Amino acid sequence: MPLNVLLLGPQGAGKGTQAKRISEEYGIPHIASGEILRAEMSANTDLGRRVKEVYDRGDLVSDDLMIELIRNRLEQPDTESGFVLDGFPRTTVQAEALDSMFADIGRNFSVAFALQIPDEVAFERLRRRAEVEGRADDTDEAIQRRLDNYHRETEPLIEYYRTRGNLVPIRAERSENRVFADIQQALEQVPAV
Repeated sequence: MPLNVLLLGPQGAGKGTQAKRISEEYGIPHIASGEILRAEMSANTDLGRRVKEVYDRGDLVSDDLMIELIRNRLEQPDTESGFVLDGFPRTTVQAEALDSMFADIGRNFSVAFALQIPDEVAFERLRRRAEVEGRADDTDEAIQRRLDNYHRETEPLIEYYRTRGNLVPIRAERSENRVFADIQQALEQVPAV
């Protein structure tokens, strides 16, 4: 049985960090929505050119195009034993589109982790990251706007996956190692891992 993992959580919750650790530990690729977009554009594929047009216009990539990119990525042989998806879906509409694409290709999430973190901790982490990386776009207002968007658009997905019975909440304000230990413990309960 492949191990298909979804990571949900606000920016600053450590999704990327934990996704990389799961990927290394379980030998499954980390599929980050932003990286797929960049990879397709730099490979100059047909899909990549369509993404670049959207980017150049300054628009957001449509849900349909994102689903197509993810489907494309999941059809590559390295995902046969599973994958870790991070950064998508961000809305219930996207989750439903992902479900119907999964039904098409015979995939499903083994587990969905909700990395939960108080806003003030996420805020501080993002502010520190902005300072370290010198990211001018990470103003306090921009950080707050992203957290508000998460609560409005993405948080409802926690309930969406809970009703499917495969959601595991994780307290993500603790150290990276403690969080990973909780994730590993949960993954040991997943059938056939």
